[in-house]
Amino acid sequence: MARGSRSRASRAERRMQKERAASALQHGLPVPTSAPKRVAANAAPGARPSSNPPGGGGSLSPALAVSSQRLPLAVKLLGLGLGLLGLVYGLTLFRDHKSSPGPAGVTAK
Repeated sequence: MARGSRSRASRAERRMQKERAASALQHGLPVPTSAPKRVAANAAPGARPSSNPPGGGGSLSPALAVSSQRLPLAVKLLGLGLGLLGLVYGLTLFRDHKSSPGPAGVTAK
């Protein structure tokens, strides 16, 4: 009996999804799609999806690919460090300019 109720519930869910999709199409909205099912890692060892097509000339070794992916973070950190050094240098110049006395000829009496 439990199996029968499960199958009815899944049929009802599928019917509701179809109705929602039809309603979304009528109103010009994007149709919600179900997420693709994951394939087990050992199911097809040679059929891995790749952003580079095979033989496309992008023959980087895995070590170079990892280092090139991390390069933007290193550049950001370097830029942040240089920016902070520039800020400290500018504040130091501003402080020294404020604390330096005016011209020697002008004195208040």
